[in-house]
Amino acid sequence: MIRLKTLLGAAIISAMAFTGANACSISAWSATDSVGVVAADAGEPTAGFKRYSARCGLQVVGAATAKYVQDNTPTNAISYKARVYFFTGTTLVDTGAAGFFYLARDGAGANLIRLSLTGGNIQATVTGSAAAIAPIPVVANRYYSVEIEWAQGAAAPFVLTVKGAGGNAASAVTRNTTTNNAAGVLKDVRLGLSAASTGTAFFDEYDSRRTTNPGRLCRGDANNSSAAVPTTGTLTAGDAQAIFGETSGTIAPGQPDFNESGTVLASDAQGVFGAISAGAAGCGVL
Repeated sequence: MIRLKTLLGAAIISAMAFTGANACSISAWSATDSVGVVAADAGEPTAGFKRYSARCGLQVVGAATAKYVQDNTPTNAISYKARVYFFTGTTLVDTGAAGFFYLARDGAGANLIRLSLTGGNIQATVTGSAAAIAPIPVVANRYYSVEIEWAQGAAAPFVLTVKGAGGNAASAVTRNTTTNNAAGVLKDVRLGLSAASTGTAFFDEYDSRRTTNPGRLCRGDANNSSAAVPTTGTLTAGDAQAIFGETSGTIAPGQPDFNESGTVLASDAQGVFGAISAGAAGCGVL
């Protein structure tokens, strides 16, 4: 599922929300907001499709030409907080030294935030950054949550947080810097792969806001019982049952991929039981 949200006071404008069977598509993106060939899983997840939550996700296959979808809802934002789940690929996706899988731009089309994956590292490049941002190593075949906090200002903070169940990510890796962008405004965001990229990337659960941080979803909450309280909920045996149900053909409504490998297996249910047994089943730490 891909969600685009902009918080304006108490109002939530949802530009894209996929629910239910046969509701997965990229039709909510206009023709000018979808470049190249990108795919959204339609209905039941097809073989090899790596969605993270609910039924749907976005697939982009690297090529010599750009392929992306574009979110135009920031609308000259001076404060921006976002989260997206990114699958690193069977062999690590390589965006190239000048490429990106995530790009935020200003009204003139100039780059403000660029995230690339090359050489096994997620690298952030931010306009006006006071210092180089250290790369974050990741491993192949894993979903990672990527969280961004950005704001306009003469010495505004920029925060990048990457977390996943595999590789570096039993705990989150965070990079902080300040930026000199007193006049910067964020106009649009692109998810996809730039020219000369290799590998296949998957994206899921993109959520962007002006004020509050979307936060990380509850890993292993397969029955979606913690959707309303993602930081205070707890995994239960019901989640393991929902995972077993998916291995038998019934798609789980939440996040059944406990180990974030891109595939839902019995080992994910075992991981849920292990977390419960170890007293580490609180959504706030998963």
